[in-house]
Amino acid sequence: MLSLNGQGSRDVMPYLSPANFRIFAHRGSTEGGAIENTYKAFEFASKNGLVFMETDIQATADGAAVIFHDKDAVRILGVNQKISELSLHQLQSLASDKGFQVPTLLEILVRFPNLKFNIDFKSDEAVAPGIEAIRNTKAQDRVLVSSFSRRRRLRALELLPHVATSADAITLLMIWITYKLRLEALFKRLCDSIQAIQIPVRFGLVRFDNQGFIKAVSQLGVEVHFWTINEYQQALQLHRMGARGIVTDQSKMMYERFRADRIEIT
Repeated sequence: MLSLNGQGSRDVMPYLSPANFRIFAHRGSTEGGAIENTYKAFEFASKNGLVFMETDIQATADGAAVIFHDKDAVRILGVNQKISELSLHQLQSLASDKGFQVPTLLEILVRFPNLKFNIDFKSDEAVAPGIEAIRNTKAQDRVLVSSFSRRRRLRALELLPHVATSADAITLLMIWITYKLRLEALFKRLCDSIQAIQIPVRFGLVRFDNQGFIKAVSQLGVEVHFWTINEYQQALQLHRMGARGIVTDQSKMMYERFRADRIEIT
């Protein structure tokens, strides 16, 4: 097992301070009946004590970064078109007909200045307008950029140096392999390039809820967050193993349970 002595010495980015356990409201909170990734979803989570929001952005045909998870409008709007084929006006008109709004990233960052956002860039086209929205609202210190795509993550860093990022799929795979093979120098170098890894409990035969792995990553100043965790006992177990956060559909319940157990959370 890879063994590293001491704690990571690099400076902690504002996004990850204070270093309490973090509960990320997955696409805002739908517990109160709101549609995911809408103003009401973020408002519900915020009113119930949550600070950290997990969300996603796509790009419209006219280059707006919108808060939307799917690449198409089928599931949410019942329309068989890609988000990239719709203008911002068309997308918002479709949502208005359904009785809700599809916000832009700019609007969300302005409307919720006290919230921190974990932003998953869902397409290459979303990167530039997404970073522009972050820059224009001076929100760099309250966002963490994430993407399964290494290209998108590195492009975001190119456009906005020093923004906090979580590992893309390739970097995560390399971190896991170097941990298992005890390649300490490469393991450290990979961890030095990110601020967090956000992972499922398991992926195929791989179990990431491994206390040794969590400890090794954490000692280098990288936070470990698990998704999507909806059972309190599982969340509590991950906390005890050293995880620093969970992404959950049950953020209100999780917040209340952790508070009741007197565990410091953010």
